[in-house]
Amino acid sequence: MPNDKHTSGINWFYGLIIVVFAGMIWISSKYFRGSDYSSIGITEVKEYKINSERSALIKTVRVVAGQQVKTGELLVELSSIELEMNIDKISNRIVLLKDEQQSKARLIQAQVDYLRADQGIPLEELETEIAQTKSEIQLNKKITKELAAGSDTSVWNEADNPLRVKLNALYKQKAQHKQAMVIKEADIRQEGFIEQQLLNNQIKLLEQELDLLKTERTNLVKYAGSDGVVTSVYVKPGEQVSSYTELLSITPVHPTTVIGYLAGKNNNTFAVGDSVRVSAYGNSSIRTTGRVIGYGAVTQLPDILQKSTAVKAFGREVFIEIPASNNFANGEKVLIR
Repeated sequence: MPNDKHTSGINWFYGLIIVVFAGMIWISSKYFRGSDYSSIGITEVKEYKINSERSALIKTVRVVAGQQVKTGELLVELSSIELEMNIDKISNRIVLLKDEQQSKARLIQAQVDYLRADQGIPLEELETEIAQTKSEIQLNKKITKELAAGSDTSVWNEADNPLRVKLNALYKQKAQHKQAMVIKEADIRQEGFIEQQLLNNQIKLLEQELDLLKTERTNLVKYAGSDGVVTSVYVKPGEQVSSYTELLSITPVHPTTVIGYLAGKNNNTFAVGDSVRVSAYGNSSIRTTGRVIGYGAVTQLPDILQKSTAVKAFGREVFIEIPASNNFANGEKVLIR
């Protein structure tokens, strides 16, 4: 019996060891995958420049070199007399075309009204003649009935025939006259519609051009695209600059790029477009999510990433874009997973 208890205790002990060992293997495989699934890198700040898209006059410069700026802060104001003149010229042209459009619309309506009035006179004459003919028919019918009371009414029908033919002819003439008037009115309106369409197209093109010019005028006021420090100011108030002149440069406060270095088996760990987790090498609480945007050449790792100064390590560059809203410092060592 004692031997059985001793054997049972040993089995339980070895079973516990096996469970613990299996758990360690599972945890290691899940959370400590090693170099096949991670890489080291360094954060990098890319200086960006503010340029003038067109020739303009420097109106005001609101910052100086070394000044820290916030996102959306006003930096430089420019002005362009040529741009303002073009905006005024096109604006006036649009106003004139719209006035012409309204005038032509009124003219078309006036032509239609004149046509109706002019053609209304013959129609009134036809209506009068139709009414007279109807009266003659009624009068003849009455006289014929009185003279031929109790006799054959075919005489009345024969007497009535010429007036009936005349009345039918007058109805046809009236219908033809109305049809001609409708056709003429349609021609006037169609001609006016074509002119209106041409004016509409001109106005739309000019309005699109005006929108572009107004966008250019808006772009003459320069704002900071992100938090940063003004590195250099290249212009001063009152200076005339040409298109694409550099006005100033800004270094963002926080890095927007990470350069990772892949060595050995993990050369193809990340694919372009993959999302990766970037964390500070010594502080995993400082982290963000980035996106792989490309690969570079195999190069020597920066000194901060070298494990030994005697033997230099090399790796393939992988470029990762990270959002500007992060807590990394420029040149900070990071871990990429």
